[in-house]
Amino acid sequence: MFRQTARLYDLVYEAQGKDYAAESAVVDALVQERRPGARTLLDVACGTGGHLRHLRHRYEVTGVDLDPGMLDEARTHLPDVRLVEGDMRTLRLEKRFDAVVCLFSSVGYLRDTEELGAALGAMAAHLTGGGVLVVDGWVRPDAWRGDVSTHVVTASDEETTVARVGRAVRQGRTTHLEMHHLVATPDGVEHLVDHHDLTLFSPADYETAFEEAGLVTEVVDSPMDGRDRYVGIRRS
Repeated sequence: MFRQTARLYDLVYEAQGKDYAAESAVVDALVQERRPGARTLLDVACGTGGHLRHLRHRYEVTGVDLDPGMLDEARTHLPDVRLVEGDMRTLRLEKRFDAVVCLFSSVGYLRDTEELGAALGAMAAHLTGGGVLVVDGWVRPDAWRGDVSTHVVTASDEETTVARVGRAVRQGRTTHLEMHHLVATPDGVEHLVDHHDLTLFSPADYETAFEEAGLVTEVVDSPMDGRDRYVGIRRS
């Protein structure tokens, strides 16, 4: 999904205002309020490790991602953290954690409610008794506006300038995102394209998957408009 553009991910999203430090502090508070003294944390779909860079100061952390390019980026920042290539639907690490998180709507990449249930079941299986699962849902179906939308983002650092033009198309419960990147460096200009398909799950879909995974669930404020954050506690 991000094999060509993983190196640009943080540059683009931080230009949009993404604040990993602030987001990590909120996640830490959510976990500690529900499981005081929690010390171990698994980040599923950890991406470039942006949250782990901050959460590692509070927890013994492990990261998992399906995309090897994203893991390569994460390893440049977290050389001493365990980072595993793995699929959230079939994850099996032979270890349990006080907290498991799956942030920034990564569950949207699941294709149907069967896959959603499998993923949440796998995450819940990695929790200790009373452990906390935090999952950011993708956009709610009722919050998606129009069948087609477009956007542009620009970002730069000392050597790289990026212009990302995106087009999002909704077809039923599926949203297709086509992302074109023009990347300028002293070596020249590249044109890179990403394609992403994400599913518009309903709140009931998430709540059912959490319940079937054996979790007591609540919905809390999301850092992203039009989306919900789900917090589940594994029954002891």
